[in-house]
Amino acid sequence: MCGIAGIYAPDARLEASVIAPMLASMAHRGPDDRGVQVLSQGELVFGHLRLSILDLSPLGHQPMSTPDGKVWIVYNGEIYNFREIRAELVSLGSTFVSDSDTEVVLAAYRTWGLAAVDRFRGMFAFALWDDTLKQLYLCRDRFGVKPLYFSVRDGCVAFSSEMRGLICGDHTTRSVNPLSVCEFVQYGYISAPRSIFSDVQTVKPGCICTIDSELRVFEHCYWTASALYDSDAATGLRHELASLPDETLLDRVEDSLQSAFAYRMVADVPVGVFLSGGIDSSLVATLLAKRGGFKLRTFTIGFEASEFDESAYAQTVAAALGTEHLEFKVSPQSVLDTVDEIVDIADEPIGDSSLIPTLMVSRLARQHVKVALSADGADELFGGYARYAYCGDFIQRSKLMHGLYWLSAELIDSLPPAVVARAYAISRGRGPRFAAINDKLRKFVRMSRTTTEFDAYDAAVSEWSATEAREMVATPPADDAGARRTYDLIKATDPRDRFMHSDLRRYLPGDLLVKVDRASMAVSLEAREPFLDHEAAKVAAALAMNWKVHGQENKYVLRKLLNRHFPADLFSRPKQGFSAPIGEWLRGPLRAVALAELSPARVSASGILDPSAVSLAVNRFLAAEPRAGSAASVWILLQLQRWAGRWLRCAPVTGNH
Repeated sequence: MCGIAGIYAPDARLEASVIAPMLASMAHRGPDDRGVQVLSQGELVFGHLRLSILDLSPLGHQPMSTPDGKVWIVYNGEIYNFREIRAELVSLGSTFVSDSDTEVVLAAYRTWGLAAVDRFRGMFAFALWDDTLKQLYLCRDRFGVKPLYFSVRDGCVAFSSEMRGLICGDHTTRSVNPLSVCEFVQYGYISAPRSIFSDVQTVKPGCICTIDSELRVFEHCYWTASALYDSDAATGLRHELASLPDETLLDRVEDSLQSAFAYRMVADVPVGVFLSGGIDSSLVATLLAKRGGFKLRTFTIGFEASEFDESAYAQTVAAALGTEHLEFKVSPQSVLDTVDEIVDIADEPIGDSSLIPTLMVSRLARQHVKVALSADGADELFGGYARYAYCGDFIQRSKLMHGLYWLSAELIDSLPPAVVARAYAISRGRGPRFAAINDKLRKFVRMSRTTTEFDAYDAAVSEWSATEAREMVATPPADDAGARRTYDLIKATDPRDRFMHSDLRRYLPGDLLVKVDRASMAVSLEAREPFLDHEAAKVAAALAMNWKVHGQENKYVLRKLLNRHFPADLFSRPKQGFSAPIGEWLRGPLRAVALAELSPARVSASGILDPSAVSLAVNRFLAAEPRAGSAASVWILLQLQRWAGRWLRCAPVTGNH
């Protein structure tokens, strides 16, 4: 895990110092080494910040070149199967001087060209310069685990692992993209290739951008999530899995996951696991400890006296697996301290409140390890979100049942949130409950008023409706159909496959992976995503839907795998993960912060949001009125406003956080 940056200006004569501000702003990404190389007679400068994970010796230094100096690379990430690829390359005549996967990437390119990326099993973002062809390549891994931003302006291309690199290098005008603002307000994230700024793009997951000497950008997507569902190979695998007896199928899924998980343990430094106590992280720890024989260090956090606290479940799993387990309890004061801290970490707006606990658990882990495994992607691949069940059920119901949904929604929407929460608690008795039920029911209400499949799904994933989002924005843009275009990309017969595919393409790389990257790298920790293995994903996507969403039970196949090792009732509860009780925070210790940041004067000064619409939304939420916005929707407004105050016009702070 590292930080990369570069500037390509054909016909210019650049000095090495031109990249210094970009690297200084991202020093947290690579505290172990720093390298700068001027290339192509001064037309190109590559910069690299190293967090040493594989081959800790100076032989892993970057920028790195082929022996003849014709191809150069700056690279962020890990190719987990690099030793297998290196063995193949050796058989073809290549020689190596290091045990670094970076050197393998270079040799693979020299042997197979850009097609080499098809062989890579891992997470990566790299820039590669071919001096013979005079072409710059910007490449990103299949799922978008590793970030890569770039801008084309003033006769040069600049790229960076984080937005702050382009800001600090003065490679953006910081002109906000209205479409991005609207998307962020509605969903809480911005999807590739857009960024918050009009003149900055992200390389899309699974894509390579080729940039020539005229600064023309040609995009080639070597992989898409659509192939998991609609390709001939996917159809064949679907039929194959459907023919297997239940236990044989479970063995097949477990074997694919075990292989993917074991690959993520490849490192020359200690590796730990984020353990929330939920299904996904528990399965990662279980398969590694029981099948892989790894002695694990596990890390979790808990919230004092909160419905979001799952630390007791994590302790139970850790004790059963014999891991070295560490826990951190979050206090109200630590929340306040971290809320102020994430303003600097979120160089592009991050609307996901779990950035806070993710940062906290990353900081805890970094005191003991240099690499930690997370469990993102399991929900999108195995049907983990509650919306897959209830939205799928709604879509497949008759018109009469739609009417009953609508009546229920109208009743819920007319009641104060506190009344709804009490009624829900009574109805569940001592059984498992969803935390933040009002936020989920608000989406249910919106969904129940829709008439089409896409609109129902969109309501289930939006924090504000499209109409509400446009009302919140100071200068609403023209309508954008990006979410609908993504939704229509696959022809799956089951709508829940379309839900999951859309989340893989938008929500996962736009929200979850950005959050984990910024939180982990802020403390110089490499986070790895064992579920996001493209080979294991093929198996997950090809499973029949009843192995993913089984009635109202989600991630059914993963539950069955855990039942081989733990009692079934240990995981018979709604998903929480490292979620955060932001409703409690906004009405409690962060109330004054929210009122100050979202005051009409400050909102007006930023010029992004509409002061009157924001003020009305905040006041209704804090008063817990019927039809008030959810905690998550107000949090999004707060984070956008705080981002604007920190990054939009003020000079950014460089160096370590």
